[in-house]
Amino acid sequence: MRPAIKRGIGLLTCGLLMMSAGTATAQMAPGGAVVPQCVAMLKTSATAPVAKAVAPQVHHDARTNTTFFYSLTSDGGVRITASAGDLEVDKVVYPDGRSRIVLGADNDRVSLTIGVGVVDIERRGAGRMQVDVPRAAEAEWLQAKVLLAGSKALRRFRALASSLDAPTLKTPGGAAVVLSDAVLGHLDGDVGAVGRLLQQMRAAVQARIRPVHFEAPEVDCWHDYETQTLHAMDDYDSCLAMFRWYDPKRAACLFVWTLQAEAAWAELIACSGLHLAVQ
Repeated sequence: MRPAIKRGIGLLTCGLLMMSAGTATAQMAPGGAVVPQCVAMLKTSATAPVAKAVAPQVHHDARTNTTFFYSLTSDGGVRITASAGDLEVDKVVYPDGRSRIVLGADNDRVSLTIGVGVVDIERRGAGRMQVDVPRAAEAEWLQAKVLLAGSKALRRFRALASSLDAPTLKTPGGAAVVLSDAVLGHLDGDVGAVGRLLQQMRAAVQARIRPVHFEAPEVDCWHDYETQTLHAMDDYDSCLAMFRWYDPKRAACLFVWTLQAEAAWAELIACSGLHLAVQ
């Protein structure tokens, strides 16, 4: 079994442990140790990109006139920034799948930080909230929607995600945008956003399935990324099946999937051999 797939299964197990906190399932682990154990597992199974040059890599999307810059952070994350009109995007992803994205448009600023079992949402002038994902009730997700309501930065970002050129969607920049768009869209009340993305990704993978060849295949970073996200989708579907369609605990499935997908994205960067500077 591939290491990345093993990590995905491990992440699903962590998610189920976190969702079961306070139940007999959680009692199989030492009290209060579930999240730290998961963080340790994630860190030891992740592959970090390596700084190789003095300038960030750049990709330009002609359709939206958006320029993506890639670099590394001093604490081991991969940073992607983008400018599109009055929209500014700054996203950092760590090899274990944790991530933070900051959106800005004029005076509106929104940030979303996703960790293992915790989500932090902040909007300038409107407030900040931290959600304990495994224990969150429906009222907390409704509060998150209220916090994001009417955000110009979020509206601009979602418009960007839906307007990117098709070739850009097959680059790390495009993948980073659509992943965050689905999660932010879900928090903003578009409960079908993640499902639509997963359907698109699954269809794209299936459309490229070819007969098996017995010679040793060349390394295909994008194919590996798609394969990892496809396995994450299967985990996500299995997780959702454990809960009724209206159960707020289903949100935990979403954020376990997000960790898996972002970790796969960080591995895509590492595999691609981009020459990234620390900034």
